[in-house]
Parts: sequence; structure tokens; C-alpha cells
Amino acid sequence: MKRIFSYSFLLLSMMLACRTGYSPSRLPGASSQLFPGYESLPPDEQRLADTLLAYALDHEALYSLADTLKPISTVRQMTFAVEDSTLRDGTAEVALNQAALDSVRRVQRVLTALSGGRLEFVLMPFQHLYERTKRHFEVVVCRKDLIDRKLRQYAPFFGQWGLTEGASPGILLILTEYEARNDRYRAYGYLFGYPKHTVDFFVQASQEEQKTGQFVKRDFFHNPTYASTKGYFTYTIPKGYQPTKVDSAIYRRASFTLAEYRQRRSQYKMGTGLQAVRLLREWEAVWSSAGKK
Repeated sequence: MKRIFSYSFLLLSMMLACRTGYSPSRLPGASSQLFPGYESLPPDEQRLADTLLAYALDHEALYSLADTLKPISTVRQMTFAVEDSTLRDGTAEVALNQAALDSVRRVQRVLTALSGGRLEFVLMPFQHLYERTKRHFEVVVCRKDLIDRKLRQYAPFFGQWGLTEGASPGILLILTEYEARNDRYRAYGYLFGYPKHTVDFFVQASQEEQKTGQFVKRDFFHNPTYASTKGYFTYTIPKGYQPTKVDSAIYRRASFTLAEYRQRRSQYKMGTGLQAVRLLREWEAVWSSAGKK
């Protein structure tokens, strides 16, 4: 999760230019319900929507958009410059870049248009400023049905904030981001779809580091994405840990979904980029039809 807007985000805004016997979980909602406001966007914002979704599919968000492995996933990260509002008493003029705010409005319109049914796209600000002058944001895709499962599964933990099924994903993310360090780690771990044993380890390691000041050594378990075999859908494990059946099951399922995405992706790659909205709608329609047979 991560940056003036970052150069990469400015580029993003400018980019307007064999089934097997295994059946993966259905995509969120019927095809007609996916991205219900897309057609209402002007052409340049439709292209931005496809660009965002293409990046999402090539990275960890594939497993929220096209599978049920991850209740939430990072879509894109961005940054713009701000004043530290604590430096000048009483000021309301803390955003330094009006063009950046205009770009945020544009992105927010796109996210609102893409949200609907089981999917909600949230533009989430990080709590802490970087170097006291940069605000980091993250576009997050939320599968509301999967979030509700986690809220039920870990009801005693999430219940301390009054969070139960049907809670707003945006409120859930903001509460998580602004909570104490170890509650923040645990909540994000559950919501990003990491297995309980790795969430427990990460929190315990954090607690030990706070007590001793010593970093707890660790290894990493990598699940593949189109963009890279490691570094995106990745979680920490103890040093020398041997993966369990739970880890292996996640890896196999991710690999199957990724293989099907690779096969489909080439059919929707055009000169202007990936037609991500069409890809996801038509992929959903296939599984919807199969489910009716």
C-alpha cells in the first residue's frame, strides 16, 4: 500500500489512449450488474476505467475481481503534495496542487461509476504524511460479500468497533487505517485474504519488535500474478516455515484463476489497451450461463 501526484499516477491519468473440470468461484454479480455506471462516463473516463481495471487484473486484484480469495485488493497507489496542517494554525489551504485535486475528482467519478452490486471501489487516504509533505492514497476494490464473511468469521475482533455484516467498506477501511498499529495489521491481514496463521505471526512479530527493538526474521509466501510471480499477493511466514495445506490450496487456486485470465487476456488486448470492462463482463456471463445449466 503506497505517492506534487506521483509521476506514475500522472501517467495513468494520461493513458487515454478451455475450460477444465475445475470451476472457479463466480465473478461478483450478474454481467449486467458489473460496473453499472461505466456507459455514463465520457470516453476519456471510460478509457481510464479500463486502464485501472487492467492494472488491477494484472496484479493482486485479479483475486477479488475474478475469484473469492481476497475480500479487498489494492488497485493503484498515488500521491500528491500537501502542507502539514499542523505547521500553520487555522489554515484550511493544505492541498498544494489544484491540478492534483482535479485529477482526484476525475478518479472518484470513475470509481463511483464502477461501483455497484458486490463491488465497491474506494479511494483511501493513508493516515501518515510522507516527509510531512506528501499524502499517499490507494484505490481499493472491495468485495462486499467476502467482507461480510470476514466480519462474521472474526466477529469478536471487528465487533469492538461495532462492525458487522453490511458495514460500509469505506468506513471499515478508514477505521482500520486509523487504528492502533497491531489492530491495524490484524484487520488488514484478514481483509486482504491472508490465512489466519500468517496474520497471527505478523501481529506477534510486531508485538515482539515493540518490546525488544529487534526485527523478527521472516520468509515470504508468494502467490503468482500476471505482472510477477512474487511481490503482490504475498504474505509473511516464520523463518524456515514449511507451507501447509492451507497455503498450498491458496496457491493452486490462484494459479488456476491466473491461467484462465492469461488465456482470456489475449482476446481483449487492443491497440488502445486492455478492454478490461468487456473482459470481466463476458467472463462473468460465461459462468452465469454455466451455473444455470
